[in-house]
Amino acid sequence: MSVHEIAKGMYEACEHLCGVGCGIYAERPGACRTFECQWLRGVLEVDGTIDNEMRPDACGVIFHYQPDSAFGEMYTACEVERGASGSGRAQAIIKGLEERFLVMIVSPSRDGEKGPGERSFVGPRPLVTRATAVLWSRPAGQRDER
Repeated sequence: MSVHEIAKGMYEACEHLCGVGCGIYAERPGACRTFECQWLRGVLEVDGTIDNEMRPDACGVIFHYQPDSAFGEMYTACEVERGASGSGRAQAIIKGLEERFLVMIVSPSRDGEKGPGERSFVGPRPLVTRATAVLWSRPAGQRDER
């Protein structure tokens, strides 16, 4: 995830990561304070049980709920590994979410560059149409790195 307050770009390791987690946890930036991994929150339950196969390091996707994004209410599915959102449990979770919510799938760059390579939207057609219009109406060079 990107963190603008400390100039950490998407798909870049955080300079404050240390052996026990976050080295600046008590003073962490607002983006870090408000980030809520949906697996940790228990949102990705299967039959009332937290599914360990949906841990981001196991399924290759980090799910994040954003109630007030630039596109409105949505979930972001950030692939840790390219293509992870299209397979296994991650795909099943996305299919369930897209029935009611806008879901933005963010993939790593194909060429090894830092930052997101591709963004795609799934969900109810009116929400996808609106999000796509917002994304492509931004001035050249301005990116939303949520």
